Amino acid sequence: SQHIDTGQLNRTAGKSTRFQITNLNGQRKLRLLAAGYPVAAPRRQTVVEGVHLGPVFNEVSDSVVKALRNHCKFLSLDIQGFIRTTSGSGIIREAHRNLDEILSHCNMFQASIGEARRQTGCRDPESILDRFLALKADYAIITMGRHGSWLGAQSGDMHFVPAFPDREIRDPTGAGDVFAGSWLTTYLSTKDPVWASSVGSGFASLASRKSGLSKFQISRTELFRRAAWVYNHVKTSKMSV
Repeated sequence: SQHIDTGQLNRTAGKSTRFQITNLNGQRKLRLLAAGYPVAAPRRQTVVEGVHLGPVFNEVSDSVVKALRNHCKFLSLDIQGFIRTTSGSGIIREAHRNLDEILSHCNMFQASIGEARRQTGCRDPESILDRFLALKADYAIITMGRHGSWLGAQSGDMHFVPAFPDREIRDPTGAGDVFAGSWLTTYLSTKDPVWASSVGSGFASLASRKSGLSKFQISRTELFRRAAWVYNHVKTSKMSV
């Protein structure tokens, strides 16, 4: 059996970032309960195959992104934790921020459709992907929850990747993180971004059926059944902007 190497994980005395999450009419509202410690740049000079950065509230600085660029062959990033701010009551809001320099260090980055629209000022996915890919990342991904996702590539191809149809969605919290992590792992082993997105979509649908740590107790057979369905329903076109 295969095991995850946790040898380089560091345990800290402080608390991690914590939120109170409220769902109202399909809209999720977050209130900050505690901000976690900033992530420090690695001291080791080891170069690894891939790194994914998925901060949730400003734990990762610009300097850490730049440092990690020198420690990996492929760097992916989710922008959500770079653009969140908080009001006096702790309610999380998204702020517009110039992320061009940070994103220029990435091979892939992803954003939700709402985040992407606020950051670029564009409405349609094609224009957003064009703006994102101008920053020289190999790939850009726009996630849309149960409405699927868009994958753009420097080749000029854009792919609509559907969400797997599942009526038993229980808790979509963390689905974007599941998508990103499984995308990177699959891409590093196959170098196929469309299949990676299909696995990400399938894994996110499975994780959303459960809550807590049980999200990761899944059937590998069912995962790849879902991924295959998604892959066979991907729609590909050329960007015209």
